[in-house]
Amino acid sequence: MLMRHPLTLLTKEVPALDLTLSNVCLLLQDLHAPFTDPEEGWLADRASKKVLSREFDEYFDTLNLVAPNITKLINTARELGLPVVYSCLGYRSPDAPSAFQTATGWLWNLDGSHGRFGADWQPRQDEIVFAKPGWGALANVECEHFLRHGGIRYVIMAGVPFDFGIRQTCLELADRGFGSLVISDAVASITHMGQGYTSGNIAHGLTKLRTTGEMLDLLSLLQTQGSVSV
Repeated sequence: MLMRHPLTLLTKEVPALDLTLSNVCLLLQDLHAPFTDPEEGWLADRASKKVLSREFDEYFDTLNLVAPNITKLINTARELGLPVVYSCLGYRSPDAPSAFQTATGWLWNLDGSHGRFGADWQPRQDEIVFAKPGWGALANVECEHFLRHGGIRYVIMAGVPFDFGIRQTCLELADRGFGSLVISDAVASITHMGQGYTSGNIAHGLTKLRTTGEMLDLLSLLQTQGSVSV
């Protein structure tokens, strides 16, 4: 099937993102257990109980492919001293699940097992993990507060699911004037078609796409030159 994206043909070219060591962060979305643990995570467990595991084979296959790239990005950002921020669908006590979480049945208390991360993606003690009530990271107003008060203008994005949460976060960032740079081979959509469709129409307004290799090269230049234009 040919995927058409005519609306983006009418937008201007995405303006350059002028990155410095002080105005950019790495935002990792939904890398906690419910979405990324292929054995005991909520998504995998629920699909197995409903005999729907094969419906999610594409997702977990893609996640397995992009996982090393996510790890490289995390390690490089930390080496450069860039802020690494986590945003995870769920809630923390004493807050209650949001209306969205209740409607979907995703009652994930991040203070418990649902808040686990794989060893390679474990947040450091000085890194913030924002609980979010809906798909977009900025649904948690504290996340936007962190970006603005930290002088962040641009957000490098990796994680899952690309066709829901990350897409929504890019729209929220653009609405508020932040530029976003999605790492195309460090995100996973629920389906292969979703990956292609989202990649094809997300790069407009204030959002750009780059591969992990391209991003690592840009970060290397950022380290030596102090700034880089994307």
